[in-house]
Parts: sequence; C-alpha cells; structure tokens
Amino acid sequence: MLPTVVIPEKRLRNGFTMPSFGLGTWGFGGWTEPDPSGDTEAVAAIRRAIDAGLTHIDTAERYARGHTEELVGKAISGVDRKSLFLVSKVIPEHCSYDNILQAAEMSLRRLGTAYLDLYLIHNPNPRIPTSESMHAMNRLADEGLIRAIGVSNFTTEQWEETARVSARPIVANQVHYNLRIRPSGAMLAHAESHDWMFIAWRPLRDVLRMETKPTILGDLCTKYGKTPAQIAIQWLLGQHNVVTIAQCGTAAHLEEVLGGLGWSLDPADAERLRMDFPQELLPSRTP
Repeated sequence: MLPTVVIPEKRLRNGFTMPSFGLGTWGFGGWTEPDPSGDTEAVAAIRRAIDAGLTHIDTAERYARGHTEELVGKAISGVDRKSLFLVSKVIPEHCSYDNILQAAEMSLRRLGTAYLDLYLIHNPNPRIPTSESMHAMNRLADEGLIRAIGVSNFTTEQWEETARVSARPIVANQVHYNLRIRPSGAMLAHAESHDWMFIAWRPLRDVLRMETKPTILGDLCTKYGKTPAQIAIQWLLGQHNVVTIAQCGTAAHLEEVLGGLGWSLDPADAERLRMDFPQELLPSRTP
C-alpha cells in the first residue's frame, strides 16, 4: 500500500481554495465512447489515488459520454464527501441556460453527490451568449449544487468576458500547460493579476513522449534524485496560482507522480527550465 500524502492547497485572494494536485480521469471507462472492459481497474485506480491522499478528482460529462463520471461515483461511494474536491465540466453544446441546469443534474446523479466543488465550462461556445451560460452557472451556485464556477480552454479575453457577466467570480481556467506546451506569459500573469487558478492539464505526456530528453532535464533529475515526470510536476506546482492534474492508472504511476510533491526546485533551476527547455506555444485551438 502506498503511503498517504497531504496535498497542499492553494488559495486565491478571493478566498477560493483547492488542492494543488489532483487525479485526472480522462480515459477511465473509455475515451469518447463508453468502454466497460477496464471498469474494474479504473474504479480501483481512483480508490487507490483517494487512499493515497489525492482527494481532488477531475472529470467531465464528455469523458466516455458520462461513463467516467459513473465510475468516479462508484469509487467515491462511502468516502466522506467533505474530504473530496470534485470537479466536472459541461460540454459547450450544453451551454444554453436549460441545458446547463440539466447537464449539472445528470453529472451529480452519475457521481452520486449533492454538489460539485468546482464546475467548469469545458470549451467556449461562441453560438451561445456568455451571459446566458453564466446565468445558469450562478443559479447552480445559488442553489448550492456547485460551490465555485470556472472555465476550461478559454483565452484571457474569453475569461474576462465571462467574469464581466457573472455575479460570482470565475475562479479557474483549465488549460493545456507543461514544460513543452506553454500558454503565453501574459496568460500566467493574468491568472495572478485577475485572481484565478490556472489548472494545468496534461502536465506530463508532451514531455515524456519526447524522443530525446533535453540535457537540462537529465541534469536536474541527477541533482534532485527525481524522475522527469517528478521534475515536470514540481516545475508547475512551484508557480503562483498553478495547480495540476494527472491520470494515474497504475500503482507505479501513482507512486511516481506522488514523488513530484513535497519538495521544491531551486528558483534558479525552475527559471532554467522555463527559459531553456524546448517549448511550443499553446495552440490556438484546444480539444
């Protein structure tokens, strides 16, 4: 059994807090369509992560057409709800007023919970007025069905428009970000100046799939006695307003990513990675 870790929280000036590291569930129970062949292993992986201290669980109605949420619901059954931080997302096709309310109800039902700690719009939908979507999201918050409102894959301009028409703060934006794939520095600065949490998705894959690892990564692995994945995770977590999620399907992978927590990079090494690690700008279109 893996040792239990305490995941540090990060706090915004507006008082919103969330665990700095969480479990991503994309791929559990299928990708775009349900695939029950690995359900037993997926539920076990989620329970194993919870038992190890990963109480921040990120999912979405898009994942396997809601089947992933069902598996999360099975995994958290019997777990003290107050100990968990549950995040789900509504697809852009469901961002009209009535559809958001219905989508949230269905997600809560599949998850077997009375509320979500954070509910995100998965992608922008320019065909539906942002004010209409936010009217629904704020109603969900007013009724206690969600605790906080966020977005995903939004530009800073889209975040600002959303914040302008929302009665409640937009506390998070989940964006593709890692050592290899970078948003603009302006987006990171915007998170700090406008007080929102930058949730980095896919923190590892783009880095670990590089055919040739940069020399700087090998040097730091040797210096800190850590793996490339652990260096990549800690580089993200060392930044203000940045938290991240990773899918951990096996005990070995979970143990490795947990090794990215509880220590820190020297500021000079973090800056070297920022400047010298080969990188690509975040694509203008994201999945």
